[in-house]
Amino acid sequence: MHLTKPHVILIYPKTGLDFGSTVAPPHACLAVAAPLDKAGYRVAILDQRTQVINEQALAELISDDLIFVGLSSMTGTQIKHALKISGMVRSLTNGSVPIVWGGTHPTILPEQTVSHPNVDIVVMGEGELTIMELIKALENKQPLSGILGLCYMDGPLVMLNATRPLMDVEELLPVPWHLIPVEKYIHRDMYVKNSVRTLDIGQTSRGCPFRCGFCSSASIRGRKWRAMSAEKSLDMIVSSVRKFNLDGLWLRDDEFYINRARAHTIFEGMIRENLNVSFYTSGTRVDVFLQASDEELLAMKNAGAYTLKFGAESGSQRILDLMQKGITPEMTLKVNQKCKKLGIIPSFGLVIGYPTETFEDIDMTIDLAYRLKRENPDAQLETMAQFTPLPGTPSWDLAVKHGLVSPASLDGWCNWLFDDYDFAGEKLPWYNARERQWIGNISYMSILANALNNVVDSMRNNTLRRIFKVLARPASAYFRFRLRNKFYRFAPEMAIVRYLRRKIFYESEATIE
Repeated sequence: MHLTKPHVILIYPKTGLDFGSTVAPPHACLAVAAPLDKAGYRVAILDQRTQVINEQALAELISDDLIFVGLSSMTGTQIKHALKISGMVRSLTNGSVPIVWGGTHPTILPEQTVSHPNVDIVVMGEGELTIMELIKALENKQPLSGILGLCYMDGPLVMLNATRPLMDVEELLPVPWHLIPVEKYIHRDMYVKNSVRTLDIGQTSRGCPFRCGFCSSASIRGRKWRAMSAEKSLDMIVSSVRKFNLDGLWLRDDEFYINRARAHTIFEGMIRENLNVSFYTSGTRVDVFLQASDEELLAMKNAGAYTLKFGAESGSQRILDLMQKGITPEMTLKVNQKCKKLGIIPSFGLVIGYPTETFEDIDMTIDLAYRLKRENPDAQLETMAQFTPLPGTPSWDLAVKHGLVSPASLDGWCNWLFDDYDFAGEKLPWYNARERQWIGNISYMSILANALNNVVDSMRNNTLRRIFKVLARPASAYFRFRLRNKFYRFAPEMAIVRYLRRKIFYESEATIE
């Protein structure tokens, strides 16, 4: 119960797969909360992944002091939950409080988003500066026409303002941790298995200069990579570790290691501070890693590097070129060997079902995956994720060329990232129904074969973790055998997996820890 009613409520809806170490702090909300909090506004952050958000919970926070309610949303299931919450807010306030959406999806499709009856304003791109101008305009009943980065309704008209230039990340405020129950986001982590207190502390850089065709980062932040100074980044790391007694970190930058000199300075500082912490990265480029010197890699290891995540994507050079990855399967194999020598675990992400991709291409990806595992038993294979076209990406245009039809309204995006089976061919129209089923089978088998043990390792409850570990071991071995030998065409047991996923992660309103 909030004793003092907030001026602003910021909400992070469920994403559809929220449990254990997958539930990171709601940094999208924290980022825009930081300047509001500093300016003296009372901010309440609600995270539907860790708490129930219903009409009663919202009603307790609503008062005449409330200036707006903000929601963050990515493409897919999160839109479904955001729309439901927006509807509750609209009903409780009789439409008197503006509903503001931000995040990747509203940024890419602002006009379609704001056209929904339960959305009033869209903040496009980075919101820290825009949100401050917006709240002052709403407080003083001033027009929104001069605020960069806004899309809004003016009566029946959709008004799209000019975009806001990217901000200087050196000016980012510290994360306002006091606005959330931080302990809920400190976990055992599947990528740092020697840790029991790992936290995603936020980004030390933003953006990515590379051209991967399936990635929406450029649509949000352009192709410019912007980073905090090594000194500010190190202070953020050191203060977080000591404040929350962490033994694990998630460095969640899109590409932490682009500027190797900066990264090296940070690693040397972590060693000097004797943090005794392990970490993993969200993204490390295969080609950039191969350029690093032995001295640089040793500093990374000694600073606590436990797992590095690489986008291997495909075993087919044709598909890699189509994706504009700028790498080869041979380079991925070299990274695998280099990590083995260093004692750092490489975690490889793979994608299947790209436009024009044949099953011969897909089988090459399966072969690459198990060669990586054979040559380095410690290597982690992430899911062979079914390609899902995202609006605003080059691969979207390619998908449209091959028959993709975009949803006509915001509601149409609600299950865009959920239905891996894709019965209707909505997302993969370049395959027939049987081929789409095979791709769904491969994707689910890869989860059960490769990721299941990691998920179990990250469970908080020790008893449940031990029980599920016993059950997961033979299941993983069975699906590894099937996938390695490409027995994915006939898999009736996948119907059970799909049913459970739909019931637990898509239809359920419960929160899972």
